[in-house]
Amino acid sequence: MALPDHSGTRVAYVAEATYGVTPATPSFKTFRTTRASGLSTRKTTAVSDEIRADRNVVDEAQLGQDASGDYPVELSYGSFDDFLEALLMGAWTTNVLKNGIARKSFTVEETRELGATDSFSRFTGVMVNRGEFSVNAREKALCTFGLMGQKEALVSAIVTGATYAAASTEPMMTAASVASLSIAGVAGPPIKSLSFSVTNTLRVRPLVGSLYSDEFGAGECNVTGSFSAYFAAGLYQMVLDHGGGELVFTIGATANKKYTFRMPNTVFLDGTVPAGGKTDDVMLNVPFRAKLDVASACSIQITRAVA
Repeated sequence: MALPDHSGTRVAYVAEATYGVTPATPSFKTFRTTRASGLSTRKTTAVSDEIRADRNVVDEAQLGQDASGDYPVELSYGSFDDFLEALLMGAWTTNVLKNGIARKSFTVEETRELGATDSFSRFTGVMVNRGEFSVNAREKALCTFGLMGQKEALVSAIVTGATYAAASTEPMMTAASVASLSIAGVAGPPIKSLSFSVTNTLRVRPLVGSLYSDEFGAGECNVTGSFSAYFAAGLYQMVLDHGGGELVFTIGATANKKYTFRMPNTVFLDGTVPAGGKTDDVMLNVPFRAKLDVASACSIQITRAVA
């Protein structure tokens, strides 16, 4: 019997026109990730409370099933535009994407190589609940997409007529390729690390007569983050003043293959100057929230194909 290796796992996805329904003859796209088997099914069960003289448990019933999981990725140009669109619930318009209310779901398929007959975990009704981005000095630019799915089917064959487009081979982005960084009007602040997340606060909608959720409900679009900077009095004063402003940076090493991430209206939260010893730098750690900017009509905006 052939035993599978994670190194041979293929992760692929296709957009759904109808929530929870894989398109006929789907054109899957191979997904670039550093983790195979990111999605998995979680069962909800209940143990019987029946009292028996022989002290045995009479049953444990299945109440429901949901799928969820994370796919960490190394950021590269053009590789995750569909997932960024689903994360922000918006649409790329002249290469600009803003957070909005347009829902997008996928069928995500994990293929495990078993020799003559492969095994396919096919997750339908998958939505992007969370995106966590990190850009740390002398490291790769990373993101983790947190997904929620309606159900999983384990099958031994592809969908009839399915095709699989190869993943791109664009190089991964790094913190060294960050340019035009500006925080609250301070150009080129001495930043050591920057992270932020976008969370859609998705929730399941259980149904009587089904193990599975209806299409997930969505809460607020929460955009929060933090940065660690070498101490600068001007930035710290903004923390004390409960100030903030635009946070924007461009990432990418090749012209027209760069992204600009922009949060036009941030507010600084409870920033701190960590204690340190005589061989430590004085640092400033600042959490922030991005809120609605009326002029931009969004909390976060991504522009692609930046020169």
